[in-house]
Amino acid sequence: MQIIRGTTPTIEVVIKNEIDLTTVLEVWVYIVQQKKVKVDKLLSDVTIDAESRIISVELDQEDTLALKADQDTLFQIRMLLLDGTALATVAEKVVVKEIYKDGIIE
Repeated sequence: MQIIRGTTPTIEVVIKNEIDLTTVLEVWVYIVQQKKVKVDKLLSDVTIDAESRIISVELDQEDTLALKADQDTLFQIRMLLLDGTALATVAEKVVVKEIYKDGIIE
């Protein structure tokens, strides 16, 4: 996975196990650098397509500008199901690329 700072990417994760995504009660999406959560999204920030088994999260410019280029970066999703089952994806490495002029584009 690759993120360019200052952009608005949509990250899509295909869930490969057989959990019923219609029973998701809560979702947390994290992007971590230097053992600190830099981007933190909740269920209200994600889209779940239970049929296609895809969880999508859109990042805004502020999210990606909070990340530093060329640092160890990890992405993870945690979920809580209606029956109390707690799940997490294996943390995936993310490559963060620099932009030449910082700031939000309006």
